[in-house]
Amino acid sequence: MSGVNKPAHLRDTKNQSPHSPKNLIEVEQLSIFLRGHRAPLVNELNLHIAAGECLGLVGESGSGKSLSASAMLGLLPPGSITTGSIRYRGGELVGARETDWRAIRGREIALVFQNAAASLHPLRSIGAQLVEVLRQQRPIDAKKTRAAAIALLHETCIDQPEQRLAAYPHQLSGGQRQRVLIALALAGEPSLLVADEATSALDATVQRQIILLLDKLRRERGLALLFITHDLTLAAELCQRIAVMQHGRIVEQGETAQLFSSPQHAYTRLLLGQQLPLHTTQLTTSADAPLLEIRSLNASYAARGWRQKKRAALIDVSLELHRGETLAIVGESGSGKSTLARCLLGLQRVQSGTIYFAGKSLALDSSAAWLPLRRQLQIVFQDPYASLDPGMRIRDVLLEPLQIHALVQGRAARESRIHELLALVGLDDNVLTRYPHQLSGGQNQRVAIARALAVDPLYLICDEATSALDAAHQSHILTLLQTLQKQRGLGLLLITHDLRLVRACADRVGVLYRGKLVELGDTETVLTAPQHPHTQALLAAMPADPRQSPALSMAEK
Repeated sequence: MSGVNKPAHLRDTKNQSPHSPKNLIEVEQLSIFLRGHRAPLVNELNLHIAAGECLGLVGESGSGKSLSASAMLGLLPPGSITTGSIRYRGGELVGARETDWRAIRGREIALVFQNAAASLHPLRSIGAQLVEVLRQQRPIDAKKTRAAAIALLHETCIDQPEQRLAAYPHQLSGGQRQRVLIALALAGEPSLLVADEATSALDATVQRQIILLLDKLRRERGLALLFITHDLTLAAELCQRIAVMQHGRIVEQGETAQLFSSPQHAYTRLLLGQQLPLHTTQLTTSADAPLLEIRSLNASYAARGWRQKKRAALIDVSLELHRGETLAIVGESGSGKSTLARCLLGLQRVQSGTIYFAGKSLALDSSAAWLPLRRQLQIVFQDPYASLDPGMRIRDVLLEPLQIHALVQGRAARESRIHELLALVGLDDNVLTRYPHQLSGGQNQRVAIARALAVDPLYLICDEATSALDAAHQSHILTLLQTLQKQRGLGLLLITHDLRLVRACADRVGVLYRGKLVELGDTETVLTAPQHPHTQALLAAMPADPRQSPALSMAEK
């Protein structure tokens, strides 16, 4: 970079200067200061993306990835100070007026958010939301907007696009909602698409479909794509180049194959070499009473419409969980995994069947009857933004369960316990005064894990609890949970789409498919010799380990 002293490990293997006419966007020496922070959260960021190219931005939660993307769209929080340069098609964006940004957002640069459920309006149909964006972004005749909306849904591979226009977000699966977000982002026909953790909460098959869709759009539309992720394996599948971010800085960037075969920076080598901790718990013998027992469980939900027909969510599910055991439940979105978790916690009515915890029936009707069990039965929900109170500071989030269950007496003792919980999940004390929206998704997820552990539960449900975490923090949390298993006999129900996580951590695994438990057995047997076609499909969709595959990104194949 001309005029910039660049460390040797910030390699540019295509030898393009930041001012090359081939580059669609060029970011140079970008630093971002937020109100209340003396040090920059993004520090001297340098990157560029050409038309038709995919750049992966990889790093741990809180490293500044999403903040950098927000700067490219003029969406930084009020009071932010930005220095450096962001040039799009040669025009400077740092210091641009809001009227200028409105001409850029959607029409030139579009964003696909991480959380589709929170990004879509819950009370408006998919069609209404698409039509609104089309009318704002394109000079299109009102009569043609419906046809354009259908075309976008078709392009993003949503089945029955005409019928989906009338659907509401909650009626779609996670993968379908993510496709709708992509369709909304494409409505303005942008040249640069920013995908911010767009696949982190999806199961392996849907994740693979979204990756293929993004690559198809990049090739067919000539889109420049910034793919933000904490997963290097996913980045290797899609990206021609990868930039690794740590503590607000780009510590290494280069072509995907070169970065994986010859990483220069210690943090890159850490990410590539990070292995999930193998589970070594000695299982309780089958003669002992299980901690959790489910027999012939059935649950349903009411479909929309005047007839209010009920649709089966769980069909005759039976399983048991022993003290100190990790049981993983996997399956595609909509298979009933989260419904199972809600039934176990009394958050959804069971149609028939029995659930026993520590020998006691969970067929309880009142909140007062459930309260003594709440301490022993805890859950970490998939979406921390929805499960953490946006009006509470992190200190109050962690203090609340201690007060409700009267576990720690005295202000000093409670403060000590709060600091202990933060240390357990690898967070600094400076997050205590912040609100959830001031933290990254991965940081919020660690807060949610700390809150669940605050009451020392006997049984913990992790509903995609580590999907937003990078490999290092994922390993840290799993090591913590395994230590608690050994010390306290903690039972762990791991609901996940990550089969690599299952292989490393679970004693047994069950596969849910359309509400039915189609396969259940010890992890090694199920993952090496799957019997059901759906289990085989999930395994086939797992991304290959790029460290063992010379063919990395799809663009290179």
